[in-house]
Amino acid sequence: MRSQLVRLAILGALAVSMSACGGGTGSSLPYAGPPNNGGGGGGTYQSGSNGQTLLRVIQGSPDVVTAKNPTGTIDICVDQLSLGILGGSAAYGKPATSTANSGTLVSIPGGIPHTISAYPTLGIGGPGLEAGEECVAAPGQYFGIKPIAVTTIVPGNNVRWTVVLAGTAATNSFGFYVFIEPSFVIAPAGSEVISHNAAPAFSSTHGGTVGFGTCSTSATPCVTAATLPGAGSLSPPKVATPGASTPKAAVTSPLAAMPAGFYDGAGVAMGSVVPVFSVPAPNALAGQPYIVDLYAIDAAAGGLSLVAVMEQTLGYGF
Repeated sequence: MRSQLVRLAILGALAVSMSACGGGTGSSLPYAGPPNNGGGGGGTYQSGSNGQTLLRVIQGSPDVVTAKNPTGTIDICVDQLSLGILGGSAAYGKPATSTANSGTLVSIPGGIPHTISAYPTLGIGGPGLEAGEECVAAPGQYFGIKPIAVTTIVPGNNVRWTVVLAGTAATNSFGFYVFIEPSFVIAPAGSEVISHNAAPAFSSTHGGTVGFGTCSTSATPCVTAATLPGAGSLSPPKVATPGASTPKAAVTSPLAAMPAGFYDGAGVAMGSVVPVFSVPAPNALAGQPYIVDLYAIDAAAGGLSLVAVMEQTLGYGF
């Protein structure tokens, strides 16, 4: 059984440490009670908030484990709370708090700033410490451990945003990249794909852009493919600074029918994008339109990878 007295002693020592390093104090928790329901304790009132933001966070950096984080896993914090359902860690190529083909959206109060931080998973263990505990100090140091990336987002009310931990340390492109997503006041009647270029390292060495398309087979890479309308040449967003982010709008393409898979590759101004990496199409969600988010992310050795997430519309509209 975890000792509450031990836990309080540790948190008391942490408060002294945080005061000494000058960070991580005085910020409010991100999750409020109903209707926002982020799962954070009993919730806390958010002054200035009168709506919500639906947030998705993806770990899309292939070398952050070795170059920035020797512990092997990442904890993503929103203000002072961890997003982690997977032990407080976000695995490469998967959305935080996700299972296969389903990127969970978390709800945070809209219309006010929120700090997003990424920490190495400390693995301290012992009584009173748990996964994601370093988030109580975010964005300051936690027992001398600094965050490996920090930014502040200021989303509006009743919107969707995605934050991708992307790029590579080897190319000095590592950091948070922020996207504004479509909001589904009324779910689209037809199928569609929402494409994002979150692969700054690959883009910089392959003409500056990434393109997306559909596959008629599930082979990797695709044997035959068609470029998604409007998504043949997408430039990457700007890396977010610690104090602010510059969000980029995603590109939406209509989809005539559910394909066998999706692919990404070096962008082209005209003609068909040549597949570099492809994934099988996610399964449709029962009773919902077929809407897929595609995130091109950097892979090891200068390569390219792809994350495909089934979007949730019913129950998440505004």
